[in-house]
Amino acid sequence: MAFHPRTTFGHPSQQSLRNSLAINVGGHHQFVCLLSPTLTNQESKQRRKVVKMARFSYRSSAELSSIFGIFRSMCNTAIRVAITEKPSNRFKLIELAYPHLKEYGMHTNYILTACKVAHAVCTNKNAKRVPYIKKAFLELGNQTYQLNHLLLRIPATPRHYIFLVLQGSDYHLSLLNNPSHRLGSVIITGSSVNIAVTKEVEMTEPGGFIGVDINERNTTVSTTEGYSHRHEEPSDVVEIKQRYQAITTRISRATSKDNRMRQMLLAKYGKRERDRTIQRIHRMTKKIVDYALENKLGIKMEKLTGIGKLYRRGNGQGPAFRGRMNKWVFGETQRQLNYKASWDGVQCWLVNPRGTSSNCLCGSRVAQRVDRKVYCPKCERTWDRDDLASKRIMACAVPQARPFT
Repeated sequence: MAFHPRTTFGHPSQQSLRNSLAINVGGHHQFVCLLSPTLTNQESKQRRKVVKMARFSYRSSAELSSIFGIFRSMCNTAIRVAITEKPSNRFKLIELAYPHLKEYGMHTNYILTACKVAHAVCTNKNAKRVPYIKKAFLELGNQTYQLNHLLLRIPATPRHYIFLVLQGSDYHLSLLNNPSHRLGSVIITGSSVNIAVTKEVEMTEPGGFIGVDINERNTTVSTTEGYSHRHEEPSDVVEIKQRYQAITTRISRATSKDNRMRQMLLAKYGKRERDRTIQRIHRMTKKIVDYALENKLGIKMEKLTGIGKLYRRGNGQGPAFRGRMNKWVFGETQRQLNYKASWDGVQCWLVNPRGTSSNCLCGSRVAQRVDRKVYCPKCERTWDRDDLASKRIMACAVPQARPFT
């Protein structure tokens, strides 16, 4: 069992981002921090509504598989209506698509969620082709299903229900049975049931900061209290990715004439790689957040959005270097840090990355030396490159920071 979170980045003034919960039903990013719209600006700095998706395993059935197929057809029908009629909003789409979707004979909630999915994919500005739903899933609102301990009841057709027995640990049960937690929507895929759990937390006013410098082979942290530590888990992640890249290369060569077998094996080993990667990042980020929570520190990280553009084809790097950089898991590390910190009431900021490892604390330009060492001619001091970067991130002025939302 695992929790797969998602974060939404942005400036705190973006109210639309604060109040949206976006879930990729085919992927694993399933956590969003939301600020309550009923709070004042001063109160919203102290209270925050957070959502965590609890992932359960279960045994599927033939009846549920047929519902997957029907719901997928409903979503694609709603997409065709949206493309043809071009409704101005989701509610207009429901009005236009309702007569078509009612013919499927499913529970009314599936009509509403099918229109919700169709409107989301049709308004995606990054889509390069006509959207089409391929993956099997179901989405239900919190008023549609019933959960009794680990027994989930979902509607199929009107007055007909399907019961699913979930497999969860004590930690899953502690989330579901906590009276301060509220259950939200549920997303069911062919292998898992994902239930949203929400709560309101009091955001801790930081008494100091911890700077986090995320590198390819290490993550270095420094605090205002003088504590500094280098986490080596990213080095294990790099080795895992290199090992599985060699495995997938052999699989592709051995199954060049059998596409079905190649896809099956690549999916199998790809899942193993993701699970082992996420587990190591989980252990590292948990240590960082626990330290920040214990010492009442705020977390600062570099805003690395768009850094992948530096490693595109045609930028002068070789394919091996570009492939290595594109496997860098800085996004996963920041995602886990943010959702774990928000769940515990620890505040996170993104700071400007310019000059974090090329300038000294005094502001002077440093000279690069071997073994990731840098030298400041003004201070006449030699720094570890990663330690210097984490200290500069930690000491970054708050007006330059952009908090997570």
